[in-house]
Amino acid sequence: MSLTGYIVLSIIWWGLFWYFIFYLRYEHKDTINQLRSNLKEANKEIQYLNWELDEYTQQNTLLKQKTMELLDRNDELSDVVAELSKYYVHIKKASEKTSELNKFLQEPSDVIEEKIKKFSQKTDEDISNDKIFF
Repeated sequence: MSLTGYIVLSIIWWGLFWYFIFYLRYEHKDTINQLRSNLKEANKEIQYLNWELDEYTQQNTLLKQKTMELLDRNDELSDVVAELSKYYVHIKKASEKTSELNKFLQEPSDVIEEKIKKFSQKTDEDISNDKIFF
């Protein structure tokens, strides 16, 4: 065989080889096309999930920041409530004392009545005699 015969034989052999590969591929064409479409859909789903992940990450960061602000405000409000409860205790004690004083003022006292009678029974002369300067 000559060199051209070997070249023609190798071209035929490679042609048959590639035809065999094409035939095998053509035989599983539906499966390959299905796998390619599944790959495209999976890539789209991954892109969508990555976008959602980025958005949820940003929302999570914002929520953490707002939560920290609210916790700080809560601490401040707790301090205010503690101060107000102290004032409430003092006001309640004052109210109890006021009601106790009011109860005492409602009932006449014998000691006070005697002192008032002593002053009301003095005459003008007694009052002038009580005023001795020298």
